[in-house]
Amino acid sequence: MTHVESIADRPAGDEPVGVEPGLATRAPAPPRRVVRPAHVALAILLAGTLVWAKSPVNDLDSYWHVQIGREILERHTLSGLGRAWLGVPRGEWHTSQWLSEIGMYLAVDHLGWVALPLLRLLTGCALVAVLLLTLVRRRQPIAAFVVMLLVVVGLAVLLQDRPQTVSLVFIALLAAACERLWAVGRRPSLLLVAGLSLLWAQLHGLWVLAPGAFALVALGALIDRRRTPSTQLRDALLCAGASLAGVLNPIGPTSFLLPFTFRNSGSGQINEWASTTFTSSLSLCWGLLLCLIVWAWVRGRTRIAATELLWVFVWTVFGAQAMRNVGPSILFIAPVALRALERAAGMRLDRLTRDVSPRENRILAGMLAAVAAIGVTLTATSLWRMNPLERAPALAIARRLAAVDHPLRVWNGYNASGVLIAFGSGTTGHLKLVVDGRADLWGGPYIERLTQTESLTGDWRGTFATFRPDAAVLPSGTALGTYLTDVDHWRVAQLDRSYVLLVPQDSPLLAER
Repeated sequence: MTHVESIADRPAGDEPVGVEPGLATRAPAPPRRVVRPAHVALAILLAGTLVWAKSPVNDLDSYWHVQIGREILERHTLSGLGRAWLGVPRGEWHTSQWLSEIGMYLAVDHLGWVALPLLRLLTGCALVAVLLLTLVRRRQPIAAFVVMLLVVVGLAVLLQDRPQTVSLVFIALLAAACERLWAVGRRPSLLLVAGLSLLWAQLHGLWVLAPGAFALVALGALIDRRRTPSTQLRDALLCAGASLAGVLNPIGPTSFLLPFTFRNSGSGQINEWASTTFTSSLSLCWGLLLCLIVWAWVRGRTRIAATELLWVFVWTVFGAQAMRNVGPSILFIAPVALRALERAAGMRLDRLTRDVSPRENRILAGMLAAVAAIGVTLTATSLWRMNPLERAPALAIARRLAAVDHPLRVWNGYNASGVLIAFGSGTTGHLKLVVDGRADLWGGPYIERLTQTESLTGDWRGTFATFRPDAAVLPSGTALGTYLTDVDHWRVAQLDRSYVLLVPQDSPLLAER
């Protein structure tokens, strides 16, 4: 007896719906576009997320990214970048996101610093568009809403003014392409894969996930070769090869080492590289999405493809390594979660999805338009009234130091470096800093030594004295700041919200305002 396995998968957004051709007079009319309550709820969710994301500049590294972009255009080179503001000797550094940095600089140069929140919102809209096309279009409305709710709420905190935000859009496309490759046998255009990988590689270093993701699909085909589509292995390998076009970037094959470089540099001191804990909306939504997949697997009656099991396992391990990895992990497993939910509960959800009359459809469509209009209006109004530098740390201190008529060596807190570079004339060499936000330039041991100095542990005296600072810009309440004022009798030259400018008691900065 031949066992026939029932398959409840619906098309993956752009699959043919099986309408047979016929005479023009007898061909079925195109289906009416139906708007359901779940679509309106989803629109409210997406509009609310984008309105919530309209904040002042929200990433501390964005300030020096803009200055790197300026330097690339002014010097017409990608080598020797960011040396003007360094107060300690360092080796050569190569940016892995030069095109993003140029774009950020040009936007700020033409529109001011409000350009960064604007770019963030545009990137968020691009991500939403990709998610709508891959996780909502022609999918079960209730299932799509549940998955989108977890994805959007989780990723909201990652809408930041940094090149990595652009990578979220590419990862969403990559995840959908890979899942469709094994689920419905649809291979993306190799030219498109190569072109997008090449573009991605100039924008951000996470492009290396593309060949890895396609190779993972190929490995799944090898493990379950008797049950997978006959073309899965070949198509996955072709896509993996096409995605290697991203190697054509300024740092070449060493791109594949960048994730390890960043992790080794920042895992002990930088929060986003810390091990994943379920203490934020990002990780909580990720955990709920994983629980949803497991529930759907247990509930469903169809055999789970080895590729699907391997895919979820690998990206779960990836997400567990660091908080920085959780966002990409959410995007990679979201298409799997939706298809698994449709398999397990699609028929039941279809019964709950009531048909709407033409009149109700028009009302719901009007509600969709109203939500979009309100969201656009609120966002535009907020951008118009926004002070984009409201959250910039030590901004007043940076501007004061820029007005000093001689160069200064500044012992600075890690998070204040970008503002000191952008607004303290760091780009001209006026300020010489002990560190900036490029963790891959400094390495873990150096950053740890600075952390020990600020907490008065290790050889902190030697480290501080070797730098010979003219001033210190530190977060208020640090042990080093307390020691400098109480023991070495340094003076508080300026308080700037959570930061303090400290100078020696005989410093001319005390008289300069």
